[in-house]
Amino acid sequence: MTHQKMNFAYRFTQSGLECCEWKDLPKWTLTFLKWFTGITAVIFIILATIDPAFLIGAIIGPGGMALIYLSMANSKSYREMHTQYHHLIYEWEDFTQLAIATNREVVDLKFTHFNQRLGKVISYSINIFCKPKQKENVANFIKPYLSPDVPIIKAKVNVPMSTA
Repeated sequence: MTHQKMNFAYRFTQSGLECCEWKDLPKWTLTFLKWFTGITAVIFIILATIDPAFLIGAIIGPGGMALIYLSMANSKSYREMHTQYHHLIYEWEDFTQLAIATNREVVDLKFTHFNQRLGKVISYSINIFCKPKQKENVANFIKPYLSPDVPIIKAKVNVPMSTA
């Protein structure tokens, strides 16, 4: 699904930074399906008055959509299947740069670490999303945890449109 709202929660500890990110199943999908089922049922019933063959479609089409709606609304496993959740842990010594974004309300932390699955050192960045006018305070909060040789810069930051 596109245009889902991503939720973030950060925890700063002595050893590092923890980030939880998740996408919930949007509530509008169930509302849309419910209304679409009702509107489709009305259209098929009107068409059934013109030609009785549409009566079968009036039963099967909206009836099937109603069953899908009920299974989605009442199924915990379906909601869990469409919810993405990631728990990420970073150590302070892995961070190589702190960037205060000039174009967004973001503090960007670049880091490198050895990825055991790939068998090599990878570079990546984590974006800490801030409320307006708080990125300087967030950067100052993080600064003491970082190594003294980590550069702190102000720069334009590109935020990915979606995170996996």
